[in-house]
Amino acid sequence: MIWKRTVLLFLLTITGLAFETSVFGRATLVGAKPELLLLMVVVLGMGEGPAFGATAGFVMGLSTDLVLQLPAGVSALTFTIIGYVVGRARAQVQSPGAWLPMVMVSIATFLGVLFYAAFNRVLGERFGALSVVRAAVLAAAYNCLLTPFVFPLVRALGARLRPRPSEVGL
Repeated sequence: MIWKRTVLLFLLTITGLAFETSVFGRATLVGAKPELLLLMVVVLGMGEGPAFGATAGFVMGLSTDLVLQLPAGVSALTFTIIGYVVGRARAQVQSPGAWLPMVMVSIATFLGVLFYAAFNRVLGERFGALSVVRAAVLAAAYNCLLTPFVFPLVRALGARLRPRPSEVGL
């Protein structure tokens, strides 16, 4: 079953990168672009837990760094942290409501953009704090708008390939 989850992660990463670079590469919201792969990491973290969320975050983040020619490892570190934290936070929610995915995606995207900027700042990149906050707010809003379309699909794929209790430990 682990190979099916690996294939799922690979296909989601390729599909997300294709959409992020082609379709959403030109579709901006007041100059901001969505963070589609980060949205997928949040959904996987919510549905599959912190371990798979962190794994998905690392794979999707590193792929983002390599394909978009960003500083190597910054997106990987950011997405890994977000995937893990979202998985842990979701485990603490007793009775999730219908709005939970949109709220989690918005908060996680906002924090993800801030973490990414902070890590780049450590590496010596200079930018204004207001522009980072503006980009974080707009990316969070964009991802929130995409959540009703992306969440059910990614969640259903993740749940379908979730290991059954009899397969755990094999």
